[in-house]
Amino acid sequence: MSSPDADKIKEEEFLPPRQRLLVAIAIGPAGCLQGMDTFATAVAMPRMMGSLSATIMEISWVLTAYLVASAMFTPLYAWLSRKMGIKRMFQIVIVGFLACSLLVSQSDSVAELVAYRFLQGAFGAGINPLSIQVVLAAFPTSHHGPAFGWLKTGRNSAVVLGPLIGGILTEWFDWRVVYLMNVPFGILAFVLIQNLLPPDKKITPKRFDFFGFFALSIAIAFIQLMLNRGAKMDWFDSQTIVMYTLIGLAAFYVFLIHATTSLHPYLNLRVFKNREFTIAVLFGFFANFLLYGYAGLLPPILQNQLGYPVVEAGVILMNRGIGSILASLAAGAMMIRFHPRVPIAICMIILALSTGTLATLTPNTDTIPLSIAIFLQGFGLGGMGTAIMTAAFQTLPASLRADGASIMTATRRIASSVGISVLVAILVRRTQTARSTLSENVSEHNELFRHFPLPEKWTMDTVEGMLTLEKVIDKQSEFMGYLYDFQLMTIITICFMPMLFFMRSKPSTA
Repeated sequence: MSSPDADKIKEEEFLPPRQRLLVAIAIGPAGCLQGMDTFATAVAMPRMMGSLSATIMEISWVLTAYLVASAMFTPLYAWLSRKMGIKRMFQIVIVGFLACSLLVSQSDSVAELVAYRFLQGAFGAGINPLSIQVVLAAFPTSHHGPAFGWLKTGRNSAVVLGPLIGGILTEWFDWRVVYLMNVPFGILAFVLIQNLLPPDKKITPKRFDFFGFFALSIAIAFIQLMLNRGAKMDWFDSQTIVMYTLIGLAAFYVFLIHATTSLHPYLNLRVFKNREFTIAVLFGFFANFLLYGYAGLLPPILQNQLGYPVVEAGVILMNRGIGSILASLAAGAMMIRFHPRVPIAICMIILALSTGTLATLTPNTDTIPLSIAIFLQGFGLGGMGTAIMTAAFQTLPASLRADGASIMTATRRIASSVGISVLVAILVRRTQTARSTLSENVSEHNELFRHFPLPEKWTMDTVEGMLTLEKVIDKQSEFMGYLYDFQLMTIITICFMPMLFFMRSKPSTA
């Protein structure tokens, strides 16, 4: 057990309180930049579909390409931050992110849009791990809960502003303008980092593991291709999907063998020997699976199914950000007195209530209960995110923090892309199933259908009537697919709760 004098020495190794505040202010806009871009993109996606004549499966790549690139390149920043310094890398990342934002805004096809979003994700991959490293270096362990709470608050402010600003810009101008709004936030982030972050400390970097980098990148790319194209190509009945899966799994197997035997692996898997970190990574995977699944599902159901205009949909989605901000602050304050699993448990119960409510939506659902459900969703995910981040680094040695930050972020990015791909694929499959069932019952041989009073336009006696009825069936089938996804999210949340029992109530400091 450490003595009070030892604890005092440890505290003095960190920045003084006033400088910590300046550091927190400096990194806030950078996190806001990334979050705003993602959630503004989610709101603009339905308009992108119309502008570029894309299906929901094709347009989902706008989000997943960014997330795949983030997962691939995030671990790279652990090495780059040691080689070039955190402050310098932060500035390079922001400049690259802004340049790619301008390229995205000029895209004329889905292929161009996805390619530029991939590049944008490669630079955006550095924002989160670099921010975590700054917090860990500036704040003592006893202050990590509130510090991560404020960090998440800065990011979650983007969840409030992103849907609203994205909705307004998309409605009044064009979806392309959404990416131009990154420029002022990026310039502000660059200036604050330049003037408020302390100078970089010289650290001798380890040798870069190119083999591990390429092996992991190939694994992520092919597994993502399998997830994104599986529904369209009838999954494992397609030889192409089988090939993607085998290549992805083989590359991941090679990466694991290499990572456990190499002296300087691309990802230092020793961090998983820390029990709290490992459990926190699993919870982080779960939380981001749901978070970006929501980002891919809620805007289309609000605009295409419930008929909300894009601006009004953005206003409704603001409730998610407001809930996240309040939960981040509350969770940060709670962890001064309680173990992280307490706020995690509370937030998971709230999250299950939210998804359960969304699973009972009808086309006539009022705005107020819908807004409350989305607020609760943001509250649950926001509080979980703060508590998970604090738990991950409570007992992790300082020498492994850069690797831990990269692994945590990479895992969350993989979860995000998997969440969008899996939930969209399930949506498509369940929509097809529901459509088949509804179509079987819409028949002149169905006595109930023949004698049931229907609107005049819903008739099987004319071509126009048949087309109108076809559109109704398509819309209802897709709506049922969305409800199934929300039911699935509720079940996943409930099934994940027992993982909390594996967290030690008093983590070892050994």
